[in-house]
Amino acid sequence: MFLNLDPLKSDLTKLAGILNQFKSELVQTKLVEMFFSGAGVAPAPAAEAPRRKGRPPGSGKAKAAAAAAAPKPAGKRRARGKMGATGALNALIKQGYFKTRRTIADVVEACESKVGVPIKVTNLSGPLARFVQESRLQRAKNKEDKYEYWAK
Repeated sequence: MFLNLDPLKSDLTKLAGILNQFKSELVQTKLVEMFFSGAGVAPAPAAEAPRRKGRPPGSGKAKAAAAAAAPKPAGKRRARGKMGATGALNALIKQGYFKTRRTIADVVEACESKVGVPIKVTNLSGPLARFVQESRLQRAKNKEDKYEYWAK
């Protein structure tokens, strides 16, 4: 194993003073390995850095810049697959559904039965209020203290 222990002992005492300056145990271990492998010759080649997951940096910037530079048609919106609350209310107005006074519960039921679109009460209250503001519908409370909507 080791023939001369005295020089090794003095080297290790000097090395201990240097090693204790580093707080990281990993660094201390690497330095001890370097000492025993060849007393500080060239360090072992580092392992290849782990590959980064996901898209490479900057890959989406060209597409985003091209999309921003492309002119957008003014005033045209993309058609959606499903009709929403506003579309269902417009359809009911065109069908003449609001010729008589209707509560919001009646409107919800009509959206499903006449237009074929299931809509919750919470999704209808906003568009109904907007239609009242735009004077497309009128609104008043009935005897049961519920709002009724009708067309002019």
